[in-house]
Amino acid sequence: MRAPASIANLGPGFDILAMAIDGPYDTVSVTVRPGPGIIHVTSMGFDVPSGELNVAYAVTREFISKYRLRGVDVHVEVVKGVPPACGLGSSGATAAAVVYALSRVFNLNIGEKDLLHLAGTGELYVAGSLHYDNVAASLFGGVVIVDPESREVLKYTPKVRIPVAIVTPQIPRLRYVRKTEYARSLLPKHVELGTHVKQTSALARLIYALLTNNLELLGKSISVDYIAEPYRSKLIPYYCELKELALRNGAPGFNISGAGPSVFFIHRNIEEARRTGELLVEFLKSKGVDAFLYVSTVSPDGAKPLGESHDKG
Repeated sequence: MRAPASIANLGPGFDILAMAIDGPYDTVSVTVRPGPGIIHVTSMGFDVPSGELNVAYAVTREFISKYRLRGVDVHVEVVKGVPPACGLGSSGATAAAVVYALSRVFNLNIGEKDLLHLAGTGELYVAGSLHYDNVAASLFGGVVIVDPESREVLKYTPKVRIPVAIVTPQIPRLRYVRKTEYARSLLPKHVELGTHVKQTSALARLIYALLTNNLELLGKSISVDYIAEPYRSKLIPYYCELKELALRNGAPGFNISGAGPSVFFIHRNIEEARRTGELLVEFLKSKGVDAFLYVSTVSPDGAKPLGESHDKG
């Protein structure tokens, strides 16, 4: 099975709104053998630990406990394609692929809410809190809105192709902390009424823009965030300069990808997105900050078997 990277916290959509990206992907293979219930996890690609320290272990353990699976050892092989600690939902992609693979291997007809909750336990293990935005996008694809109380997922597949460029500054120190947990700790515990009103208005405009295929309005809405951006942007070198440079070069919208340090912007076509992204990478390198660029589009697909390409709806 494979599951795509994702971008959460789309501007004003904190913790409830995310979108799947058409690659990179995490690929997971699950093998079940008779045994006393041992979980084996191996991970390849990027510097991600195997064994009990891997998010796949926590998700598999929760799956086995929930469905009272006995008398089997479970072997999980993870091939990381989504870089960790970058704000691209790396742990969410692994968790989504593992849950989906386990459901298929054990031939269990699991509803969307239970799939989501099981994948979310991986985020609890990694980030210290249960949140569903990244795992929802990786599981179901498209643009998702998640009700954190009922765990209902509303998926929308944009009717137009939306090019997305991601620029990831290389910040070595972030590899050695629980980055998502730390980034969440920076956010205010209380939000003033006026801020709440402005944030809700921006979120409503974003949803309207998606439904009406209005790329310009979508960009303006993505660029607005009164809650997370002011605090998390401090972790990203030259964030304000990057945003100004992208918008000045025609990007309709720009913001932080997840918990960062990646930033993302949408553009009108792939070629313009790549050209603008290269300008941002060149700017960072001129300041002594290495960075890499990934250009893609919103993916209609979430977790699926390898070789399968249909839109799961």
